[in-house]
Amino acid sequence: MGRTIRSESVGAKIAEWYSCLLSKSYEQAIILKEEVKQLLPAMDPSDKFMAFYSLVEFKHQILVSRYDKNECPEEIEPISEKTEIDHLLKYLYYFVSGQYEFTQERYRSAVKLFRKAERLLEYVNDEAEEAEFYQYIGLVYYRLNHYLIASSYMEQANVLFDRLQYHEPAINCQIITACIHQELNNPEKGEAILKQALERAKGIPIVYGQVLRTLGLNKQGQKKFDEAETYFKRALDIPEHKNTIFGAKSRYNLSNVLFNQGKIEEALPHFQIAKAGAAYYKSKEYNARCLFTEGLHIDKNYDLVDQAIAQLQKEGMDFEVSELAEEAAHFAEKEGNTRLALKYMKVAHGARLYQHTLGVDSVV
Repeated sequence: MGRTIRSESVGAKIAEWYSCLLSKSYEQAIILKEEVKQLLPAMDPSDKFMAFYSLVEFKHQILVSRYDKNECPEEIEPISEKTEIDHLLKYLYYFVSGQYEFTQERYRSAVKLFRKAERLLEYVNDEAEEAEFYQYIGLVYYRLNHYLIASSYMEQANVLFDRLQYHEPAINCQIITACIHQELNNPEKGEAILKQALERAKGIPIVYGQVLRTLGLNKQGQKKFDEAETYFKRALDIPEHKNTIFGAKSRYNLSNVLFNQGKIEEALPHFQIAKAGAAYYKSKEYNARCLFTEGLHIDKNYDLVDQAIAQLQKEGMDFEVSELAEEAAHFAEKEGNTRLALKYMKVAHGARLYQHTLGVDSVV
């Protein structure tokens, strides 16, 4: 094939592909990616052009990995110092790099990259791009337990997504907003938001499953384990949810509420599937959670509980530390082991203090 296609034409096709990624139009994004790959050999791309293509392709991998467990992205390649890049491309590099760090559960690293991207946001003349940026930085602040900052970014993202009629991202914003209310001890408000989101998610199976899972977490947080069990089972009945990393997490959540209800025999097979899923997806959080469950509910070995908590502490997952330590404390108290109960309540209390006193300057 002769090199007859202008780079501007291929660039426009990449921009169209990128727009599908922003709107979460999964199937159309796959089609456009293949069209771009077929056009590339017929043009003379510059380093700048190829850097743009590489970043969009990497962003595509991040999206696809939500649906296909065999498409987990590799680490992003740095842009060559010889490449002449403009502010928009530099923004995209920091933003996509931050998204990758987020998928790897390196939340402090992710927020540092997002803050670098934020300084270049003025060069982005696209509401969809701005909305996704606000959503991601809000999400990472949520994972770092900065709930008021997270809520502010999520609100900005939600307004823009609603204006653009990007339904899936808008519902995802509602999910995180509901989780924030849950963490701030207002589960009733969180549940009301999730019920609205569930109605909007009809016809989008992967999102519908995610809302059901979050409703289960809402009930689990209130120790209404039987209601949580129902929601987790409903989520896992949806193939588009079950066959993703979210499904692996739901499977763990289901096993956990079954263990807490004393339904040991029913919980065990779900736990084994969840453990395999956590290992497959290389989830640091859920590998630690599975170790915790083995120690607390299966082997009755508090050394494994301590190892799990130490793993989460190493990753800076303070909310998760407090959550598991509190569960261990309640379990030890039920067994009449007041010494262990006191030990884990101190761990939970310390983790909660740390997560709420950690300032923004500590993560940027």
